[in-house]
Amino acid sequence: MRSDSGFTLFELLVAVALIAILSAVSLPVLSEGVVRNSVWTASEMIGSQVRQARLKAISRNTPFRVDFDCPVAGQFRVLVVTGDPLVDDDADRCTTTLEYDSGIFAMPTSVSYGDALPTLEVNGRGMYSAIGGAVPVVITIGYGGRTFRSITVSATGQISFETY
Repeated sequence: MRSDSGFTLFELLVAVALIAILSAVSLPVLSEGVVRNSVWTASEMIGSQVRQARLKAISRNTPFRVDFDCPVAGQFRVLVVTGDPLVDDDADRCTTTLEYDSGIFAMPTSVSYGDALPTLEVNGRGMYSAIGGAVPVVITIGYGGRTFRSITVSATGQISFETY
């Protein structure tokens, strides 16, 4: 006796081919979504720390700095400004921690911000200046050499995001 239930070899090949085609189409979309999520997360992390530096400066009436590539490339910190140039401008300032300094924030894998960013400094009134650059400061966030998002920090502490 022969049973008619089941699938033929041709039906199985068609089903496997459809699954392969759908997988091939969806994989780039999913990987692009992962990239955009990493960039979005990194830019929000930078924006929140710039805001946090301003909040700390105003609430303590003490200047703070947002220092990029601190202590190494792809990391940044919010550091209190003591007013002592021997402490504030020390080459090892990024590796030492004073009271009110933040921890070290690292960018996600393959996500980077623009080269040669100036150090942002916010005074006790919440006004930003840039050490080694001019305000407004534009921070571009990219993945693998492509720019996906930028953050603009104005002198008054306003932060705006732009998506490409």
